[in-house]
Amino acid sequence: EVAVLKRLQGKTHVCHFIGCGRNELFNYVVMTLQGRNLADIRRSMKRGCFSISTTMRIGIQILDSIESIHSVGFLHRDIKPSNFALGKSTELSRVIIMLDYGLARQYTNVNGDVRAPRQVAGFRGTVRYASVNAHQNRELGRHDDLWSLYYILAEFITGELPWRKIKDKEQVGTMKQTFDHNQLLKFMPR
Repeated sequence: EVAVLKRLQGKTHVCHFIGCGRNELFNYVVMTLQGRNLADIRRSMKRGCFSISTTMRIGIQILDSIESIHSVGFLHRDIKPSNFALGKSTELSRVIIMLDYGLARQYTNVNGDVRAPRQVAGFRGTVRYASVNAHQNRELGRHDDLWSLYYILAEFITGELPWRKIKDKEQVGTMKQTFDHNQLLKFMPR
């Protein structure tokens, strides 16, 4: 997590890294404090969702943050609303900050080439927002972070995803495989 955060320093949608260390009980990272996360903000909305214009503005900033982590050779692998927060300071109060690089994985080798995929990678992510590839325990790629963004944006507009109440990871994966994803777009302007 620290290695990714250090590589991202100076990018717009990233916490400022202050330091890290360890003691007898745990390892720790110190970074700038951020405001409320997007999951909490959405749930606090009267209808539990954002307007289309707000969703699009948020989506652009999340996409920028995903591009930033990909540009330094890493996948986030846990793109979800609670891993994005508004900046705490006045000048950053409308800037979305990417959080939690604990599941990040380098997808490039030392030469900058994309690494060969592992045969079985294991599930990584959060069930509600994970891509079909994640549910199938495949090696994830940049497009899988974008699938998670797609699910986030659909939830921001509608207030929920069709599999929201399902806890079983395999059942959610099967539902995503067979679901007509155009249905998530039916509330979008044409």
